[in-house]
Amino acid sequence: MLYLLVKLNNTYINSIKALSKISLIKLIFLTVIFEILVGVLITFLLSSKKMIGPEFDTKFEEFLIVVLFAPLLETLIFQYSIISYILGRRSNAYLFACIFSAALFGLSHFYSPEYILKTFFSGLIFGTLYLVAQNKNNNAFIVVAVTHSLYNFIIFFLRLI
Repeated sequence: MLYLLVKLNNTYINSIKALSKISLIKLIFLTVIFEILVGVLITFLLSSKKMIGPEFDTKFEEFLIVVLFAPLLETLIFQYSIISYILGRRSNAYLFACIFSAALFGLSHFYSPEYILKTFFSGLIFGTLYLVAQNKNNNAFIVVAVTHSLYNFIIFFLRLI
């Protein structure tokens, strides 16, 4: 069992290295597209209307929180702090750091079980992007916060129409 986990972690690290060869703009674009596809797929598979997140009093309040504030705070907590802490303790535990971060990210979005599941996968995607950007020696925090904000902006905009 331990051998399998080490092998999975090494495969994940190699994937991080391979993704690091893609330009930052392409990575951001691909991450947003992948995020949208995952959300659509989970909604379709669960055929549930329970994927709705928090409710806000005004659209302005929703924009400020969802597009500006939440991506910064969540990136700080779930990618920067958690992943950095784990990798500071176990420098090679990339897969564990990403999964643990994603699990906490998902659980922090406790609006419904479906929403927790969707945001768990979002956490995996954002955690992987964080590790890729970190491997590219770019400011991983900014890359993930901007990507998360862009994704949330697209969803915000789509909900307006």
